[in-house]
Amino acid sequence: MRRAKFRLIAFLTLLLGISTSGKLVAAEAFRIETKIFVGDAKDKKLEPVSKTTTLFKDGIVYDFLESPEQTAVFRKPIGDKPGRFILLNDKDRMQTEVTTEKLAGTMKKLRNWASGQKDPFLKFAANPRFDETFDRNTGKLVLTSPLETYTVETSPATQHQDSMTEYHEFLDWYTKLNTLLTSPVPPDPRLKLNDTLVRHRVVPTKVELKRAGEEPVRAEHDFTWRLSQDDLQRIEDVQSGLTAFRQVDNKEFLQMSQPVMPAK
Repeated sequence: MRRAKFRLIAFLTLLLGISTSGKLVAAEAFRIETKIFVGDAKDKKLEPVSKTTTLFKDGIVYDFLESPEQTAVFRKPIGDKPGRFILLNDKDRMQTEVTTEKLAGTMKKLRNWASGQKDPFLKFAANPRFDETFDRNTGKLVLTSPLETYTVETSPATQHQDSMTEYHEFLDWYTKLNTLLTSPVPPDPRLKLNDTLVRHRVVPTKVELKRAGEEPVRAEHDFTWRLSQDDLQRIEDVQSGLTAFRQVDNKEFLQMSQPVMPAK
């Protein structure tokens, strides 16, 4: 849940792998608009530090960052075949990818490393424990610890469970990718929140993270259970890019690009 503007250098040193698996789930097409704010939520003049539109269609997720303009595509793991993120550089017409297999291995190593550190927050992040409260009537979920607290406004998703399976799987892998590109802190606190949302069968509409010594960060999510013609055109444009853009390794992509992975 941090504002992130870090390079892909982590790819060059941390990409190791273990096997993962998953299954294809048929679901409706839908979209999520996300705005990220940093600072006091009471500040009415606060402007979002990032805006993204995330489109789900036919088991593939298309994530569009508004500024700087950037696109990421996620294909989920299916059976023994790992999933993958594809990052696109429209300006230089190139793409690079990282598999979920490699992401899983990196997170395991990061978690093991953090658990052996003296820093209290690193040790917490490797094995986070929260006190949880959830009000089914209001949809308010709170995960509290001495080091950080999540306060979440939620909405029930009982009529969209197949879609929520896709959403939560993407969110877990995106959280790990965000970690890879932003900081040497395990993603487990956010993954714990993701698991809690699944257990209560809700989706987050607003997520606020308060961490000791840092400004609060807030993500606002707007779910729409259909895609517009403009959305479908954006997907078609990306698919054309996936066919036309040259595939490069992470090192070359890094030399030409400075990708940004905003929090979700």
